[in-house]
Amino acid sequence: MSGRLIWIALAASVAANVFFAAGLAYSIYTGRRVAESPAARVDLVADRLGLNEAQRAGLKLLRERAAVRRSGLHEARAPTRAAIVEEILRPAFDRARVLALIDEWGADRRLYFAEFAEDLHGYLATLSPEQRARFVEMSREPGFLRHIFRAPRGDR
Repeated sequence: MSGRLIWIALAASVAANVFFAAGLAYSIYTGRRVAESPAARVDLVADRLGLNEAQRAGLKLLRERAAVRRSGLHEARAPTRAAIVEEILRPAFDRARVLALIDEWGADRRLYFAEFAEDLHGYLATLSPEQRARFVEMSREPGFLRHIFRAPRGDR
């Protein structure tokens, strides 16, 4: 009887290891696929929320609007960025001027986030209460919003 028990324990151990390895491989594969593809990110969130086609299209539109605004923000902040670098390179450092430029930089960023938040609020109104609650839960995951709404590093 004890020999049979050892074989059962061995089989259970092998099965557990195989399932663990397969789960790890799947997780790594999915993570890379999602990280590399904005469409895969939207699909992953849409699947987790159980979105219908209209809601999925709305999420894609929200992501596209955020990308357009982010691009505009990047372009609008270029002169401020250049001015900050110029101030750093001057022989005499003007702290007040640098702080003013940083405030200008921040104002553009605050406007971007306020517009994004307004769009996101409008999108969330299209979800069912259960989907909205799940989205809020997901948004508490570190980096979730940045991950779903930002382009991969190489695409910026």
